[in-house]
This record gives sequence, C-alpha cells and structure tokens, in this order.
Amino acid sequence: METSIMTIIGIIIFSIGALIIPLGRTLNILRFFFGDRSMFTQMFWGIIFICIGLFLIILDSPQLR
Repeated sequence: METSIMTIIGIIIFSIGALIIPLGRTLNILRFFFGDRSMFTQMFWGIIFICIGLFLIILDSPQLR
C-alpha cells in the first residue's frame, strides 16, 4: 500500500491543528506565533488547520480516483 505525499502533508497539518487547540494557552511558542490572542482565535486557527488537513487526506483517498 502506497502512501502519497499529499496524505502525509494532510496528517501533519491535521496534527498541528489538533495540537493548537488544547496547547495554545500553555506553549509560549504558539502564543508568540498567534500574537498572544484570545483562546477563540487559537481555536479558530486550530479548526482551520484541522479542516485543511482532513481535506487533503480525503482528497487523496483511493475511493475518489
């Protein structure tokens, strides 16, 4: 079974989004990246990353070919 590069990128982006939501308030690197904004903004960007990652994974699924 071959794993495409688009699937790998989708998994990485999904993982980043999944980490932004719970760790956004505790990790200083993420706070500096997002400009020390509110939790709602961090949740918004986490959901955006999750959606993009899922879109890439679904787009590269073998059922769509």
